[in-house]
Amino acid sequence: MKRIKTFIFAMMALTTVALTFQSCLDDDDNYLCIDTDTSYGVVTLKPTAIGNHEWFIQLSDSSIVTCSNIKKFPYDNKKEYRAYIYFKFDSEPSLAATINSITVTRIDTILTMQLAPNLESVEANNKAYGNDPVEIVKSPLETLAEDGYMNIRFRTNWTQGSQHRVNLVRVADEDGLATFQFHHDANGIISGTPGDGMVSFYLDLEKDIDRTPRDIKIKWKSFSGDKSQTFKYIPRNE
Repeated sequence: MKRIKTFIFAMMALTTVALTFQSCLDDDDNYLCIDTDTSYGVVTLKPTAIGNHEWFIQLSDSSIVTCSNIKKFPYDNKKEYRAYIYFKFDSEPSLAATINSITVTRIDTILTMQLAPNLESVEANNKAYGNDPVEIVKSPLETLAEDGYMNIRFRTNWTQGSQHRVNLVRVADEDGLATFQFHHDANGIISGTPGDGMVSFYLDLEKDIDRTPRDIKIKWKSFSGDKSQTFKYIPRNE
């Protein structure tokens, strides 16, 4: 059993909710069981390419499911979304099954963004995207690279009604790794109550038919100085 604290995410100070989780199906999934038949996870909601409102859910880098109770894609039919979902498997999940089916009981979409352009200098990037301190929260279920995206749970100071901007920029590679700078613009408000936000960036890295795992590096300016961390990344194959 694992006990973690999670947040309902919005661009404001947030309320903490404690949940107890239990490990599920396979080693590389990033969803956890809340009880014997209800699960919670960070996933990708994907419309099919043929544009007829059909869709599927990418549970992890290796697991795809269909939704039995929501037949039409519930959002803009041309865009993928990262999201939190609560769901139940319609039958006992099987690793041998090609695609399992689930019933979704709740969807909370995550701010899903493209990379920001890398400008002519570090100073230009800081001016355009902000250079205010922010912490990246070590949350194995949330702050991770998965399905072509980098999910970042971040922590900073908030005041009521304040608006913060975040961006991710691909910068020069370091140590042979694809490297990204996480930018935070607090719009001049650096005091307030600590709270968390959640964002997911599509990394737009090279496809790999073999899906060979590799590391990527994320850099950011924290309240205690510059920091960086590497994350395992499995490329998409399409």
